Formats: sequence, C-alpha cells, structure tokens
Amino acid sequence: MNMRKYIIVFISAFVFFVSFTKAQSRILFDTAGGKVEIPIQRQKWHEDIDKEQKRTDKIDGKIDLFLKLSNNEDLNIQITDVILRRVDEMQLSIERMSADNNTKIGYLRSLKELLQAIGLHAKQKDIPAIIPQVFSSYEECMQLMDQGKSLLPVFEKLPYQGADLLSSVFSQSKELPEIKKITFLKKVQVDPSFIMRGIDAFENEPFADSLIVIAAEKTPLDVYTYAQAVKTVAAKIIRRNSNEKVKTIAQLSSITNGTLYLPFLDELLNKQLSVEDIKAVAENELAYYKLLVKTQIKYYDRITAGDTPVLADVLFKMLERKATDVFVNVMNDLHESPEAVRFRVADPLSSQEIYFLIVTTEDVIYTSTYTNLYKRMMDRFPGRRSDSLLMSVHLDKFKKFIKMAANYNRLDDFLKSMPELHSNQLMYAFVQDLQKTNSLEDAVDVADSYGSITDVKLQDFLKEQIQYNYDNALKEKDNKGEVVYNILRTLFASASDTSMNLSALLGIPPVYKVDYNSLASDSNGVVQHVFFYGDEDGVTSFRNFMGLFSNKNEWQATTGKEWVTIRALKSPKPYTIYANLPLDNKTDLDAAAQQHLIEYLDKNNIKPTFVVHRGHSYHLKYTIQQMLPSSRIVMLGSCGGYQNLAKILNVNEDAHIISTKQVGSYSVNEPILRAVNDAIRNGRNIEWIPLWKQIEGSVKSDSRANELLKDYVPPHKNLGAIFIKAYRKATGEM
Repeated sequence: MNMRKYIIVFISAFVFFVSFTKAQSRILFDTAGGKVEIPIQRQKWHEDIDKEQKRTDKIDGKIDLFLKLSNNEDLNIQITDVILRRVDEMQLSIERMSADNNTKIGYLRSLKELLQAIGLHAKQKDIPAIIPQVFSSYEECMQLMDQGKSLLPVFEKLPYQGADLLSSVFSQSKELPEIKKITFLKKVQVDPSFIMRGIDAFENEPFADSLIVIAAEKTPLDVYTYAQAVKTVAAKIIRRNSNEKVKTIAQLSSITNGTLYLPFLDELLNKQLSVEDIKAVAENELAYYKLLVKTQIKYYDRITAGDTPVLADVLFKMLERKATDVFVNVMNDLHESPEAVRFRVADPLSSQEIYFLIVTTEDVIYTSTYTNLYKRMMDRFPGRRSDSLLMSVHLDKFKKFIKMAANYNRLDDFLKSMPELHSNQLMYAFVQDLQKTNSLEDAVDVADSYGSITDVKLQDFLKEQIQYNYDNALKEKDNKGEVVYNILRTLFASASDTSMNLSALLGIPPVYKVDYNSLASDSNGVVQHVFFYGDEDGVTSFRNFMGLFSNKNEWQATTGKEWVTIRALKSPKPYTIYANLPLDNKTDLDAAAQQHLIEYLDKNNIKPTFVVHRGHSYHLKYTIQQMLPSSRIVMLGSCGGYQNLAKILNVNEDAHIISTKQVGSYSVNEPILRAVNDAIRNGRNIEWIPLWKQIEGSVKSDSRANELLKDYVPPHKNLGAIFIKAYRKATGEM
C-alpha cells in the first residue's frame, strides 16, 4: 500500500470507528478531538448513516475500510475518502448547524439517501468515476439550500449519470420538476434510446416534438413500439407530430402485422416502395422472402458506399427469421424424406436467395441441408462462377460464407469456381481488417475456418497474410490488431504442431487437457448434467443414452419422476450423472423437469462440471441459459457458432467445448460420452489428443459414424473458442 493510500485509509478508519462506536452514547468525535453530543431524536439517523457506510464498504466484496470500485487506485482512494471520511464530516457539520431539529433530520435523511443511491448504482459502468464529483455537488447543494438559493446550477454542471443519481436525494425539493427536466435532456443527449422511455413526463414541453423526431431518426423501432400503444401519452405525442418519418412510423404501427412492413421503412420513406407493394407480398412467405433479399442486397450496396438505411438491422433480423422458420427448419425437419419432398420449398429460389439462406442460418442448418443448398446455389448461377455470385450480393456476409464452406468441406470447390487471381483476392480480404469491427465474429470465423482447411497451399497463403497483418499492426502501433493477429498466427502454427504450449504462448489455461481434480469437488466428486428435450428426437436420444448404463456393473441408475440419477460404482471419487427425462415438450414438461433438477442441484450445493446438450440446435439456447458457472467440459449436440461459443465462455471462461457442425448423432455421441465417462470414472485427466484418437478407433468399423465424427470438433481443435479465450485474456474484455 502506498503512503497516500495508507494515510487516507488510516484517517478514514479512525473517524469511521470513533463515530460509529461513540454513536451508541450519542456523541460524535472529530479528528481534532472535539465532540458533538447527539440528541436522542436524531440518534437513529446517524446509526442508519453508519450502517449505509458499512454496506457501501462491502460493495467490492469485503469490509476492509477501502472501496475498490475501479481499476484506478487514485480513484478508489478518492471514493474511500468520500464514503468513510467526508460523510462523517458532513454528519458533524449538520449537527453543528444552528437549524432546528426537523431541518437537521431532513439533511441527515438526504445524506443517508445519497449513500443508498451510490450503493445501489456503484457497480454500474461510469458511476465510480463520478462519485467524488457527486458528493461535492451534494455538499454544494446543501450550502445553497441553507442560503435559500437555487440548486439548478449544480445540476447543470453534472454529467447525466451524476444528475440522475443526485436527483433522487432531493425528491422533496420544489425544484424537482426542473431538476428532472435537466437530467432528462442530459440523458437523451448522450443516449437517444432514453427519449421514448421518459417522454411522457414532458408532454407539454416545447422540446417534446423535436425529441420525437430525433428518436425516429436514431431509434425508430422504439417509436414504432410506443406508437402501437395508442392510448398512452407517448403514442399521443408521436401521432401529433408532423414530421414525415414519424408519420410513416405511426402509420405502420396501426397496420395489422406492422412488423412485416417495418424492415422496409427506408424504402417507404424514399418512395421506393409503397405500403400497398408490401401488403401484396406480406401474406406470401416466398414472395416476402424474395423482397427481403432484394432489399438486403440494395441496402448493403448503400452501406458499403457509406450510407445508412433506416432500420437496416431490423431488415436483416427479419431475413434471418424467415430464412430459418420458412425454409431451413422445414428442410431440416424433413431430413428423412425423399430429396424432392425435402427441398421442394427451395425450388423457386435463386442463387442469391439460397446464399442468404446459408449465411443467416449457421446455428441451425443441418449438414445435409447445407450441402444440398450449396449444390443448388452453384448450379443455378450462370456459368457456376462463384466470384460473380459474391459480387451480385456485394460480398455481404462473405466471411461467414467462407467459414461455413470451409467447415462443410466446400471451400475448395468454391474457390476453384473462380479464377485463381480472384480466389487469392477473396482470401486476402477474408483475413483483412479483423480488428476494425465491433465484434470478434469475423476473427473467430477465420480461426474456425483454418481448422477445416486441408489445402496446404491455401494454409500457407493464410499464414503469410496473417503474419503480414501482424507486422503491419506492430508498425502502426495498432494494439487491437496486434492482439488479434498474434493470436491467429499462434493458433495457425499450433494446428500442425501440437507440441506448442498454447497456455504459455497465449496466457490461457491448458487447452489439451482437463485436470481430473479440477472436475471433482471434495463433497460431491464429479457431476455430469445432461439436458434432454421432449420431442421425438429427444426420446430416442434418451433411450440410446440410457443404453450406456443399463446392465453395466460399473453403473447404477435410479429413475425418478422428472430425472434419472446415475452413479459410478467403482471410482476413486463419486461420479454422478443427472439427466432430466424427455417429458412432453408441447406442454413444457421437459422444461419443468430441467428447472426442478437445477433447483435440486442448487439446494444441495451440487455443482456440475461436465454439461451435455442432447437435442436439436434450436433447443441449445435453453441449455446455455441454464448452464452453471461450474461447467468445465461442455458437449454440444449442435453447432458451435460464434454466438454460442461466446455465451458458453461467458458462463465459464475456461470451458472446454466439444461441438459439431450438425445435430449430434447417437452413433458418435455415445462413443464420445463412453470415452470421457470412463476416464472420469477411473480418476484420469482428460487428455484430448489421445482420447480423440481412442474415439476415432472405436467408430472405425462403422462407416457412417466414422464419417459423422469428422463433423465433430474436439476442444483442442476448437480454434474459435480458443481465440475468444485468448483475446479476452489479452484485453480483459468479456
């Protein structure tokens, strides 16, 4: 502890200790040795303030007379000084005032409320940095009140977070309406999304109509949503507005199924489409999807030229929704039907329309659905020229497309369907500017793609480009670029050299193994948690799953009302597997079983370290939502796309993820589970490389399982997950 911090903490501790202990005898001491006697009627207010100080001190996890609310030590010292010294001084100042009892109680109440407000919001972003300023402003307000002067100049100077925080303290002030107005205008200036949430209170203010116009420009979806509630004050303010954009949004909000029209708001405003044009296709899923694709291509052309179409993101989300629900899920569900039946829904689609089916459904598309759609897309494009196809969609989502083509072993075919010069340019663009996006998705796609590329020449080309970008980032002192490309070049090198110590090179936990002791708790040993869903596939999966344990001397299974409990009979530490029964999903009985099992685990302090998802990819989000932070090994029965990987790593940043490019097959899932279960049951570390070779050997005689296993990605080859771990470790981001 440096001297400055030591002095502050010492003084704060002394004042805090003396004031808190002596409060019981109705006396407050200051640091100079003076004392102030507290009348009994104000004693409780001082005690309450002392309690709030202790509660605030505990916000960082412990009561140690030092508040660590930020990574800035100087700021933490200032915050500690405010809460533990200046509050005590304010208590003394209030008692020394010549004011009457009620006035002093009012001041003490406001001081307590300030501490409560700080404690309530202290962990929010940007709040710690303004705590000293807020307290100084509070002291200034107290002085102004004592002098009978206006508080408004103080609120004018504060940032909106500070004004918002302090306004709660002066809720009894006659100036509260003006304070709220000042705070609201500050807030919406920083973040327009606050406009619709707070506009009701300012219905008759001159600025209300102007703010609605700003909201229509910045957050049009909010305006649409509030306009739908026609009897509310907000809807009234919207509907009286004369701005053309606001009027159009209000009109759409009154139309039945108006959400189908909303994605085309920019086209409506620019008179490129009319409401009648959209109405003509809104009830026809095929025609509506075709209009979405046509508009998306037009929008993306404008975006690349620097324009920003209104609600372009809403249009793309609708495109994703229709591609999934109307087309891909239909083809997935018919996976056992003849090809002519299964893919009939895609018969009327053009190559561009199929392209968007592919790039918008990464998390749900089956391998067989993808491969058939890919063939149709290529065969239907004139001359089968893949470069021309990409140009026709203005390279929209091309990195996602390349990643998926690599994962499904179609990249070689796609690149050979264009001149070599163009394929080199495309792959060059694939790895360019990965640090310049707001998301890691493109970089993760590059990492995942490399793991699926077998063409040595292409591998070498990508390595060269990654190295070039890394060197360039160093030269330009681009910190983010340096981190991104350093991780990628390390991962690419490790793909062909498993002797590399990725943990040491990237500063992350072990990649190639999971320590047995890290899976086992002292009380419950190792616990596996399996999620099943009550559709037809889930019932079949559960039956196959139970075959791993039935009539086996090593296991004992007990089936209850909602879940089965399976215990290893011969294990150095207890090994227990809990799996919910695949009860009827149409009445949500499976969801209830999952919830009740989680409640049971929580009540008994049972922490699963091995989590298994069994079911279609559209169930996966529910499994991830219910995963516990103790999850160290996570086996997905569906795609491990960027969003899923990131969400899992948000639950446990060191999770080892087994994923597959399609819905899991029991002929592969069972050998994987058997191998992992046997290792855990025998108290062995999970060594992924030899374990995966063991699994490959166990399915070798089954040609179908052997082929399907190629779609599974073991943790040590899950380069996307490793990239996210390494990036977060290097930057401290989550």
